[in-house]
Amino acid sequence: MAIRFLYPCYFNAGLTRAQGRRVAKTLAVASPNLAQVARAVKQCSVTVLDEERDIMHPAHWFSREGRLRVEYEGSKEELLQKVAHKLSGN
Repeated sequence: MAIRFLYPCYFNAGLTRAQGRRVAKTLAVASPNLAQVARAVKQCSVTVLDEERDIMHPAHWFSREGRLRVEYEGSKEELLQKVAHKLSGN
């Protein structure tokens, strides 16, 4: 299994792609937090290895939004899409 890192900013509708959003605007949500992302990951039947609350995304060093470390065999893009669908309810 491959280790993947997920940050809440990947799913934030308030950010542009250049600012760190990794999913389509239609799948993004307003100000997601670590707990929401962790819940969506678990709904996708993906193993969450740990939640690191004091870690920040390098581009968002000023906000300690945290990150998830997960085990996922497929591509990161595939994982992001699955989680975004769970977060947005689509």
